[in-house]
Amino acid sequence: MMNESGYMPPPEVDRRLLANLRRSRVEMEELGWKLDEVIAKLDEEHRQLKQKRLKTILDNQ
Repeated sequence: MMNESGYMPPPEVDRRLLANLRRSRVEMEELGWKLDEVIAKLDEEHRQLKQKRLKTILDNQ
C-alpha cells in the first residue's frame, strides 16, 4: 500500500516488530545487570588481591 509518506506495513507487522524490540530491550537490560555483577566480582577480587599484597609487604618489614 502506497501513500504520500511511503509504504505502510500491515498492523500485524508493526505489532510483531514492536514486540521484538521490547523483548530485545529486556534482554539487553538483563545482560547489563549480568555485566554489572561480573564487574562487581572483579572489583572485589582486585580489592582482595591488593589487600593481600599490602599485607605481605607489611609482614615482610
